[in-house]
Amino acid sequence: MTQFAIVGALGRMGQAIARLSLSNQKLQFVSAIERKDHPQTGKTYGDLINTAEFQMPVIQLENAPLGLGGVIDFSSPESSMNTVSFCLEKSIPLVIGSTGFSKEQNLAIREAAANIPVVLASNMSLGVNLLFHLTKIAARTLKNAGFAPEITEIHHKHKKDAPSGTAKTLEEIIKDEYEYSQDNVIYGREGIVGERPEKELAVFALRGGDVVGEHTAYFFGEGERVELTHKATSREIFASGALTAVQFLQGKETGLYNMLDVLGLSES
Repeated sequence: MTQFAIVGALGRMGQAIARLSLSNQKLQFVSAIERKDHPQTGKTYGDLINTAEFQMPVIQLENAPLGLGGVIDFSSPESSMNTVSFCLEKSIPLVIGSTGFSKEQNLAIREAAANIPVVLASNMSLGVNLLFHLTKIAARTLKNAGFAPEITEIHHKHKKDAPSGTAKTLEEIIKDEYEYSQDNVIYGREGIVGERPEKELAVFALRGGDVVGEHTAYFFGEGERVELTHKATSREIFASGALTAVQFLQGKETGLYNMLDVLGLSES
């Protein structure tokens, strides 16, 4: 059985992954990791999340046990970069679900993946990765037919980054297919903006309530429009994807993988 750790174990996603792992016959969650200044560090993880099966203490990353078969990180960009360094030093496969990385941080992750296997995904659900696949097909089909692309995303009030990592992935897919640069992208509109330019992609982020996640890629034509939407109603879909990613990395060569690799979905 592959033993793994969770960085950001007290976060919403960390807790969902831990609980779901109890029903996994191939993986064993053995180490709950939080940042050094977290007020719950040192306390019993099971007591903190009301799950009696987990009697390990919440620890700092440097105190993680030897022999880990994988680390899942759903923390923050800064914390995740510490996890990248740790896994690189210890030669541990890494699954990263954090979002909001800078270009420099993304480059550092790619460089680390030259020495350890890494899954980096803005969203780990099967449905969202199918959305990515379908968005690429739609953009490729509609770009020369005068269809104008737009993106919206909705998340709960606690989400810190905007647009979401998933929306940014949709943005990258559409930019690639439409041959847009970053200069063609705007984030919201305000004031007297005039007619929509021919080559423009707007991305809108809505926040409120307890929305797990909703993403839509729009393609507006004359007299018709295409909408591709994914709505998440439970974090278990992301937790399940993260656990699947850890299993996928076992025995894999070094390299940077995504969830299309994990799920065997063609990018063509």
